[in-house]
Amino acid sequence: MKNWTPDLAGSNAPRYLAIADAIEADLKAGRLSPGDRLPAQRQLAGLLGLDFTTVARGYSEARRRGILASQVGSGTFVTSRDKTDGQASPTSQKPRQSSADFSMNLPPEPDTADLARRMREGYEALAADLVPLLRYQTFAASDPDRQMAAHWLQGVGLSPQPDGIQFAPGAQAAMACILATIARPGDRIACEAVTYPGIRSLCAQLRLDLIGLPADAHGIDPDALEAACRNGGLKALYLNPTLQNPTTRTLPVHRRKELVTIARQQGIQILEDDAYGQLSRAKPSPFAAMGPDLTWYVGSLSKSLGAGLRLAHVLAPGQSASWQFARALRTSNVMISPLTAALAARWIEDGTAAALLLHIRAESMARQKLAAGHLSRSRFLADPDGFHLWLSLDNGWTPSAFVSQIRTQPVGLVEGDAFVAAGPAPNAVRLCLGGPHTRVQIDSALGAIAATLASTPQNVSTYF
Repeated sequence: MKNWTPDLAGSNAPRYLAIADAIEADLKAGRLSPGDRLPAQRQLAGLLGLDFTTVARGYSEARRRGILASQVGSGTFVTSRDKTDGQASPTSQKPRQSSADFSMNLPPEPDTADLARRMREGYEALAADLVPLLRYQTFAASDPDRQMAAHWLQGVGLSPQPDGIQFAPGAQAAMACILATIARPGDRIACEAVTYPGIRSLCAQLRLDLIGLPADAHGIDPDALEAACRNGGLKALYLNPTLQNPTTRTLPVHRRKELVTIARQQGIQILEDDAYGQLSRAKPSPFAAMGPDLTWYVGSLSKSLGAGLRLAHVLAPGQSASWQFARALRTSNVMISPLTAALAARWIEDGTAAALLLHIRAESMARQKLAAGHLSRSRFLADPDGFHLWLSLDNGWTPSAFVSQIRTQPVGLVEGDAFVAAGPAPNAVRLCLGGPHTRVQIDSALGAIAATLASTPQNVSTYF
């Protein structure tokens, strides 16, 4: 281990930034070299007289800059950002870099050579058909895209006819077209009181009245749904029924049956946002299987394969509804990307999609196990098949203060009030364990989060 203690006396920056700055400065000056092992976070905190979370944030900032790396069981090591020989490469040859949006719920990314190879081979195989894929497209029942989509949907317990499947450039676009098809300004849409923020935005944009209904451990209260129906003007019930975002709740079969019965009796439709259905090993029967005549089913690839694919599969409650949806989609989006559809179909056909799904599920389970260990003294809701959890806050923490304190950690945190459709905002945050970060980085971040939760805002060094 390198006997390294930074001198922070000359820095006016927040202490965590001063630590990262010191690592960078000592690396440039030669006082640190790539491969040097730095003191453990708790040890350095003791040497500097700082709290653990400040040092954890400093190490996290240094990792973000590319000058630190961590290995499970080994420690934290200095690295070098300079991977080139000093020659500038043409822009066209530089790898594309993009920043992940941590306000979104991101699946863990593939990190094995075999998966990377299979994904790349699938993409390269499209080269022979590249020119036709640049044209405007229509999709017939015989197209491999629809055939493979039907095969993929079998994974959630559905057996649709290929000609009954519609495509959309992502679940959000699909739901916008569905709502535009079934409702008009002033109509009412019901949902859970704590729900996916995307439905809030869509209803606001389309001038629909979103009604948040109380829920118990099994989902929306059936009596509350019946009461909302009696009040009139209710067109549909929106549900994210499996590994719900943000609460991680999965509605049991008996509650699904109750809600389908009420929807049929009251003449309302169900909008089933099944973003996480492929991840769940429990595989409860979808609403689209229980009530296909009244359910709009939306299953996207964003959470099970990768958000960049921007492809959703849509099942409408009947042929007429399917045609109306197709017209709405053509008006707003013209078509989906043929390149995206072809890549998804190939990955499904050659097994790459299944391998990606298994990787995301296995990595999510491992990260949830880490979270359970670090957060054993905290209150949270989680599912081992999901990559997010719903964390309640105590010790005087508010969502905004907590998110501000943890903002440099490699996890996605969103304040609880972003998910509220009705009632008071819960004193909670959604914590995403996925994204481009490694399990080692997630483990370190969870340690910092646990230490923060064990303290109070007044006792933690925070810079705003």
